[in-house]
Amino acid sequence: MRSWGFLLRGLAAAAVVFGVIAGVVAVGGWLTGPDDSPAPATKKAVAAVTVDVLGIEPTSYDVNPRWDVPEPLGVEIRFRPEGEDGDSHYLHVRVAEADGEEPTCSEYYQCADWEADGGRFHLAWQEEEPEEDPGIVVLTLRTGDEVRSVTYAGEQITGDPREQDLPLDVEDDLARLLADDRLSATTTRAMVDADLPRWPKDDTRGDSVPTTPEAVAQWMREDGVGDPVSTRPADTTEYGDGAVGVELTAQDHTVTVVLVPRDSPSVPVCGADWHCETRRDVVRGWQPGAAIAIRRTPDAVMLATVRAPVIDGPPRMRSRFGGAGEDYLALADGFAAYVLTTTREFAEGAGPG
Repeated sequence: MRSWGFLLRGLAAAAVVFGVIAGVVAVGGWLTGPDDSPAPATKKAVAAVTVDVLGIEPTSYDVNPRWDVPEPLGVEIRFRPEGEDGDSHYLHVRVAEADGEEPTCSEYYQCADWEADGGRFHLAWQEEEPEEDPGIVVLTLRTGDEVRSVTYAGEQITGDPREQDLPLDVEDDLARLLADDRLSATTTRAMVDADLPRWPKDDTRGDSVPTTPEAVAQWMREDGVGDPVSTRPADTTEYGDGAVGVELTAQDHTVTVVLVPRDSPSVPVCGADWHCETRRDVVRGWQPGAAIAIRRTPDAVMLATVRAPVIDGPPRMRSRFGGAGEDYLALADGFAAYVLTTTREFAEGAGPG
């Protein structure tokens, strides 16, 4: 009986130890579960959350989706929906600080808005242009001091994307991704350390540097400003620290673009000696011999000035003031970035203005 009692007591003790370990694994999860401790997010973490939530199998990643604009927490993911060939479907996922402005619907998109727990969704889409563009879908969630967004392209957009059978459903998939707490500037250690097949070995592309006059000149060329005879940095003294710009001289006119920090006490405005109007969120003004356009960009106020003796009224028609009018409208209606920080690759590629 003594040997049986000893054995029973030993089995009971072992059961207690096993139960404690099992309880730790089942309840705490720290022995085998993922590390959910908070960690600063990275581009790789943004991609890992996207893959985990959507269950997609990426074919490639691009850590610098916008060549000229730095996105510390932005990544492009190409993927192949089940049953399809190639990688013509892509997502552009990004997290950024909120800038205090509510998203608006431009004339180039159709839009919808709805409230959600802790934020507000803004959906914008462009429908397909047959044989040219399949269309695009952009979903944004503003939550607290963050803006989370995902852009999808690949399937033809023929109407409200919420009513289409897309590879990724807008409300069930894309909205669920943006609402995930891990898609944030602070994520989990598990997402930071995730193993992503095909993740690029060099994921430092897109690191930010201050914008240079040469970069501003490159944006002007992308908007369609004509080739100048000479180029030089603009005088930005009156706009204080942080302003940057360039002046291009053509045969019969000069074009100047200056970028001023949005919080600067010297933000450009239309003065009393200018004739001004606002069209498409751009302040357009003129006085004899000069025309200005003032645009707000993500981190700056852009002032474009065209000076030419022929300017004697609003430069609305491209042909009215020749090359000066064409350059003015290229900047007033342009789409180039014009931000105060750009990527190292873009700044180096811009070269001499």
